[in-house]
Amino acid sequence: MKKNILIVGGSSGVGLELARHYVSEGHNVCVTGRTEPDLPDARFFPLPITASAPDLAEGIDRLVTSFTGINTLVYAAGFLQRGAIDTLDDDALLTMTNVGLVAPMMLAARLKPLAPTPLKLMLITSSSGYTPRPQEPAYAATKAGLTMLGASLVRDPGFGKVLVVAPSGIQTPFWKHTGEDTSTMLEPRWTADQIVDLSGGAFKYKYAKILRNPVRVEVVEKLDNDFKSID
Repeated sequence: MKKNILIVGGSSGVGLELARHYVSEGHNVCVTGRTEPDLPDARFFPLPITASAPDLAEGIDRLVTSFTGINTLVYAAGFLQRGAIDTLDDDALLTMTNVGLVAPMMLAARLKPLAPTPLKLMLITSSSGYTPRPQEPAYAATKAGLTMLGASLVRDPGFGKVLVVAPSGIQTPFWKHTGEDTSTMLEPRWTADQIVDLSGGAFKYKYAKILRNPVRVEVVEKLDNDFKSID
């Protein structure tokens, strides 16, 4: 069945690879981001997320008006500023919080009553959400919060299946100008393929890690409609 799929953070990396996959399957896909990707068969909506919550709310309101009947929300946006907490300015803290947590909450709040069927969620977090790092306090907090957001929303009957995936570092423009060694990081297309595989099958909630060194997928939790564990 053709679905309307919204991918937030689809300009590059895993979000773009997921968009390519769903377009190839014939779905109606809308991607958001700062720059338009080379994906002519998908709709593009510019949605820069900054420190301003009012600007974010206005942008999301325009988005949900322009792309309607959304069946699936894929949230793949990320923004990282490294530093000890006392070295991060308010703009960095607010932007990381808006990108990592406020935007998906605003989207869930708006899309739930508009969805033609219970809204399916695919939330792409990070290994930073479960691995404390001294130079990523705000980023780690938002990624951990996004995981808990998914685990909570799945218990709302207005939502359908919820998949939360926490990849380790991925070879994307995200790391540009950071000096980070990306040579051992996950390849975006392969990572997107794993996420698609994880999203299939019978479950209500699934939380999985995609790890490297060695590269592997670990399903941490998988629950049925009664929130009982599926082996």
